[in-house]
Amino acid sequence: MFNEKDLPRLIIATPIIAVSLFALLIIYFFVNTQYSNFHEESIELEKEYILRQKNILKNENKKVLDYINYHREIELKRAYDKFRALSKSGVKISNETIDKYEEEILEKLKIQVIDWIESVRYETNGYVWVHDTSHHLVAHPFRRSSIGHDDTNNTDATGAKIFQKFINIAKQNEEGGFLEYYWAKPEFEAPRKKIGFLALDKEWGWVIGTGLYVDDIESSIYEKKLKLERKIDKYVRIILLIAFSLMILVGLVSYLISKNIVRVFTSYRENVSKKEEALKDFNKILRIRINEALREAKKKDQALLHQSRLAQMGEMISMIAHQWRQPLCEISGIFMELETAAKFDKADKDFIQRESKDGNKLISYMSKTIDDFRDFFKPAKTKKVFSLKEACEEAISLASASLKSENIILDLHVKEELHTSGYKSEFAQVVLNLILNAKDVLIQRAILKPTIVVIIDAEDDKAVVIVSDNGGGIKEDIIQKIYDPYFSTKKSAGTGLGLYMSKMIIEEKMSGELSVSNKNGGARFVVRVLHV
Repeated sequence: MFNEKDLPRLIIATPIIAVSLFALLIIYFFVNTQYSNFHEESIELEKEYILRQKNILKNENKKVLDYINYHREIELKRAYDKFRALSKSGVKISNETIDKYEEEILEKLKIQVIDWIESVRYETNGYVWVHDTSHHLVAHPFRRSSIGHDDTNNTDATGAKIFQKFINIAKQNEEGGFLEYYWAKPEFEAPRKKIGFLALDKEWGWVIGTGLYVDDIESSIYEKKLKLERKIDKYVRIILLIAFSLMILVGLVSYLISKNIVRVFTSYRENVSKKEEALKDFNKILRIRINEALREAKKKDQALLHQSRLAQMGEMISMIAHQWRQPLCEISGIFMELETAAKFDKADKDFIQRESKDGNKLISYMSKTIDDFRDFFKPAKTKKVFSLKEACEEAISLASASLKSENIILDLHVKEELHTSGYKSEFAQVVLNLILNAKDVLIQRAILKPTIVVIIDAEDDKAVVIVSDNGGGIKEDIIQKIYDPYFSTKKSAGTGLGLYMSKMIIEEKMSGELSVSNKNGGARFVVRVLHV
């Protein structure tokens, strides 16, 4: 077995061997993975590039069709406006004259369009040509001497009657279709493989053709593959260099460290036993202190949570009271009507049933109010996508009665319908808390025409909910303290936990932001969350 004399050799050899093995394994897996990925990426690169080239053909073809449609509509509109003006001035024009004029206009337009088409170029050797549905050549930048020629029986380099295929593909596919064929390439003697896209302009019976030579595509693909291969080779060389440099560095560092370790090892061993005893005593004391600190922190957290729940419960009871006040008055009125009717012997069966039905409706409304408050304060367990408008409307609905009783106006402006992912009920509680804080300030300061405005809007990639009031704002010397637990600006009944809990919900549970500022004579709270 090893002894203390073998320790320096072990310190030097062990890291070098471990790093060498680790480096060799990394190199092997890295190189193997890179070249395996190179093959897959090459195939994918080729597919993506060909698909991209096909999209170029399709887009160029569409540009030509759009150009034809646009100018055709413009010219026909001009003719229509001209005849309409003549008709209004009393000049009578026959339909034959109109048709002849339109035909002349379109014939002139065709000449202009053909000149434009023959000038179109794209990519390396891309151009546009046109046949009509009877296989006659209409436009071609390199076959101008064959314009009007019947290409029905013309073939490509393989002997296929390619122009018949062009017309058939354009007729059979409303959106156009692709076709591979062999055709003469400018400045080259032998025909080259080509990918074409054919689409039909039904109005003129023109088949618009766009194409790209495959050797141009293959050349570009080869260059991209070559760049990718060079990149991978560069990565492999860098990894090899780093691995060997690391092996040398670790060996050198291990040698230097081993000399110092042997020197201090003896003195450390003598002091270990003494320090172990001292450490045991220290650990005992530290464990006692940690347990005491944990118990104290747990008590504070429980007290904080309990206080927050009590505050929410008080707000909830207050809002329920406001929601119930009117239906209770109406129920009292029903009992008074029943008592009066009974006193004067007018409480017949229909009257009692009608009054009972009204009473049941009010009781159902009160029961639903309890259900709404219970669901509102029920904590959500999983994140879900929800509407900010719906969450704000729930909060406003719960606060509406208490706001109405204080003659406070609340306006909701939804500038954009937005959604976010998170906890709907807790988000609604935050909005409700901001509304109730604004209400308390407006009452406390006896503001004339008290108003609260809630705005839902978008800001870059964020959804924003703004709650503002006209209550005079927050003093600048305390505006940075309002989120501290137990800090409250209310003269009474304030726990100082509402804004603290609201900030925790928005920033920790929903990865958002809650900020405040003074604007337009009041406080302005802004909630920002990511919209989906």
